[in-house]
Amino acid sequence: MEEKAVSQMEALITIVDSDLGNLLKSFYKRNQIPLYLQSHGYGSAESEIYELLGFGNPKKTIVLSILSAQMTRRVLNQLREEIEFHRPGTGIAFTVSLNSFSSSLWKLCQEMEQDKAGTEREDPSMEVEVKEAYDLIVTIVNRGHSDLVMTAAKAAGAPGGTLIHGLGLGSKEAEKFLGITIQPEKDVILILAPRAKKAGIMEEIAREAGLNTVGRGICFSLPVNATLGLKTQA
Repeated sequence: MEEKAVSQMEALITIVDSDLGNLLKSFYKRNQIPLYLQSHGYGSAESEIYELLGFGNPKKTIVLSILSAQMTRRVLNQLREEIEFHRPGTGIAFTVSLNSFSSSLWKLCQEMEQDKAGTEREDPSMEVEVKEAYDLIVTIVNRGHSDLVMTAAKAAGAPGGTLIHGLGLGSKEAEKFLGITIQPEKDVILILAPRAKKAGIMEEIAREAGLNTVGRGICFSLPVNATLGLKTQA
């Protein structure tokens, strides 16, 4: 595993209205992003709320890509040119630092950066949003209990979240250690929250949807480096 140049590799996560899914996929292909994964999720509001506020579709398209830090800035700027992140409900994009990665992934990203060098000019007028520090709060609960998480999070000041369905692969040892039965169906909730509110949000989630509740939830957070679309999330 490669552990040097810690700050030079990032995960770029983009979450947009599902109606923009094909546009986002086309963007990644056209820009020859070497590695990205696409999934689907749901916004935290009910469909009636989306219709009332003009937020579009509650279904979301989620794309995760791994790039060098320099490339993520370029991609974020290009994304802002092609997708109207300033419109409420359109979506958000953000980056998270990676501190360990395979040598093959490192080489792939470096080759992409070299290929792009000289073919693109940096536009000094294009900068990612400069806002207060944010963190990504990730909560995993038993399927069907994501409402416990979002109710608790919003009560503590979270602006919203994105739900992804998944499967748990816990072992018997994990069940014994946690003192619970690990159900295979899981809900994963992603919440981008101001760092100043993170502790309060996580405490409220643990209280209402933690291991001692019906949700049997766990949560953790990751620091976020750069963002797009948060001006419309307040």
